Amino acid sequence: MLKSWLVKRDFNVDIATGVDQAKQMIKEQPFDLVLSDIRMPGADGFALLSWVKKYDSDMAVIMMTGFADIESAVESMKSGAADYIAKPIEPELLFKKIDEALATQENLSKNHQHSNDFIKPPGEVYKQLFDRLDTISENSAHCLIIGDRGSGKASAVKYVYEKGIHYSKPLGTFDYNQFDEKAHGQNGSEANDSELMRAFKAAKGGMFCINEIDLLDINKQSELLTMLTRQARNDDYTQVIMTSEKHKPELQKTLVPKLYSLLENDAILLPSLKGREQEIAFFTLHFLKFANYTLNKKVEHIEPALQQELMRYDWPGNIQELKNCIIKAVLLSEGDCLHTELIPALFNKQASAHDKTLSLKSIQGLRKENYEKEKIQQALELAKGNKTMAASILNIDRKTLYNKIKLYNVTLH
Repeated sequence: MLKSWLVKRDFNVDIATGVDQAKQMIKEQPFDLVLSDIRMPGADGFALLSWVKKYDSDMAVIMMTGFADIESAVESMKSGAADYIAKPIEPELLFKKIDEALATQENLSKNHQHSNDFIKPPGEVYKQLFDRLDTISENSAHCLIIGDRGSGKASAVKYVYEKGIHYSKPLGTFDYNQFDEKAHGQNGSEANDSELMRAFKAAKGGMFCINEIDLLDINKQSELLTMLTRQARNDDYTQVIMTSEKHKPELQKTLVPKLYSLLENDAILLPSLKGREQEIAFFTLHFLKFANYTLNKKVEHIEPALQQELMRYDWPGNIQELKNCIIKAVLLSEGDCLHTELIPALFNKQASAHDKTLSLKSIQGLRKENYEKEKIQQALELAKGNKTMAASILNIDRKTLYNKIKLYNVTLH
């Protein structure tokens, strides 16, 4: 009965007959919501709720209960359930509760991602950075954002988008490396040119982001230059944000002269973390709170010797590497304090900065599917299977992670 109601409302529905089967199904494919009885043979709904909240804290759970168990249902909400519904179930009330739970889940997911993405630490350097980003968002100007790996280019783009007038309009992206082998075949240039134009048109009236502009060939650079110079300031005006890891001297050698001249004066440089002790301390505290929340931990202190090691480290992977480090530290911790015993695990001198900075958005040559699959596997292992945390480590949203897990058939060893 329930399934037929939900299917008629265009929900994709799977049914589990017990907690163990439900756990296995959730591990194998993404679900946005779990509708569970409180009383079941064997393990009950509370056991499933507890497991779901540890496995994926953003997944919504609605508990179903008989009238006599209302008190238990209310208790389940204190344990993380989005809502409860009493039997006999009224279809319209159920749909209302599902819609509300999914809406809340989406907002929480966005808030978690936003709060974790881009925050303003103290200091004049970051004050000037945010002032410039605010100006770009207010006047909808085209902009080039330059930053080393892990410095937050994607997060800066998102900040400009969410602060600006385009927030309610499309946000399109173009990443040269994300085309499949067919698009890079004999007619690759023509295929990519058309993809660039299609992606730009899909973002009409909103914002269009081009990742790693220095990877574009001359033909696509010329196409981009035409886009930037021929746009009229009307309702269809599309703000274009570009990113690059290359700094100006290298970019000048890579970009066609007219495009470089158009972008160089308004380029925004994201600072690196190297030597910025005040900022490192700030981000460390922020990521500690984030890891505690996501992993349901209560780590409140960092041993001074470990704190000094965090300050002295160069952080070649910048903010992303620091975030991964703090997440790993909290995962490995057994009490309320991060101790110096964690240093060997956190600062493996044999590992390159590229290995520590797992963000999928920083990987070049994404046609190497095995490499991307390996990074997803590493993130899942680091997060002990917690997909919300793994998505944060990879700097992608939860649904994208689920899609990639399914695409690459990734399993947790």
